[in-house]
This record gives sequence, C-alpha cells and structure tokens, in this order.
Amino acid sequence: MSQPLPDYDQVNDALQGVPAEFNTAEFHGQLCGLLCTCDRLQLQDWLMVSLPESDPSNLSPLTRELFQVLLDHSQAALGSEDFGFQLLLPDDEAGLAARIEALANWCQGFLFGISHAGVTDIQALPGELPEIVEDFLNIARAENFELDNEDEDEAAYMELVEYVRVGVQLFREELRAEPENTSASPDTQLH
Repeated sequence: MSQPLPDYDQVNDALQGVPAEFNTAEFHGQLCGLLCTCDRLQLQDWLMVSLPESDPSNLSPLTRELFQVLLDHSQAALGSEDFGFQLLLPDDEAGLAARIEALANWCQGFLFGISHAGVTDIQALPGELPEIVEDFLNIARAENFELDNEDEDEAAYMELVEYVRVGVQLFREELRAEPENTSASPDTQLH
C-alpha cells in the first residue's frame, strides 16, 4: 500500500464540508461494506451511495483526493494477504466512550454498505458470516456504555476492534469463495 490510511479527523473535517450526516467511522464502514461485496468500486460510485445528497463532481479537489486515498488504501488493504486492514476510528487520545461510539457507527456503516450492495438474506451467507453480521448489528445498536474499570474497558474495546477487523476480512474472503449464492452475493460491480 503506497499511501497510509488518512487521518480520522482530516476525513471528518472533509465530511463536515460536504456536509454529511455521519462521521468518518460510519463513512469508512460504508466503504468497507461496499468493498467486501463488489469487485470494482470507483470513487464516483462510492460517493453516490454514501453521499446521495451531494454531487461528487462539486467536491473540492482536496476532498476528492482525500476520499480517493481512503478508497485506494481500503481496497488494497482488504485485498492484501498480509492482514494489514484497519478500521478508521478515532485515535487513543479520544475518550473511550467516543471510540466505542465510533466503533458502533463503523459497524452501522458496514451493514449499510453490504445491504446497499445487495446482501439481502443474512442467513444465506456462508460459514460464520450470519453470526458476524449479527454481532455487528449488536455492536451498532449499543447505546449505553457502562465504563467501570479503565484498563478492563480499554482491553475489551481493543478486542472488539480486532474482532470487527478480522470479521470484515473473513466476510470478504467468504463472499469471494461463494459466488453462486445469489441471495447473499451481490453484483460484482456497483453502478
């Protein structure tokens, strides 16, 4: 991967200029959901799905470039054999509650992305994917977080992030291995 994953706050600032009704985590989750279900994804197609109220051609050149880097990096990371894929979430300087909320938003975005790409029957998904989708639904629905022990809560958050990260990679691999499952496998290209 030639370029690093863009900075969370930088993408958030760009989204506020669009304007978008969601944050960077949900935006990246949508992208990754689409990438897990589509063989080819162009910037214009992604932005038309994720930012339907905006005309992608009216974005500033810097914003378009930033979103292209995010798309290219995410696509390369998901297709890589080295498991270098990462979720775009706030860094450790953000409070734990804010990071947990961002993870919930990320999962919500991912679920939107796979749904928009045509994954309609969750139970028809291969292998462990129905369970993973159900877990992502539960994470996305989490509203109240009782934070009692900072060290234990931080460790639990890191485990959840790792579970989601690996779950996304497994999701992509499993869908690639089962193309004949039409109710669970979407078209290979977004239009």
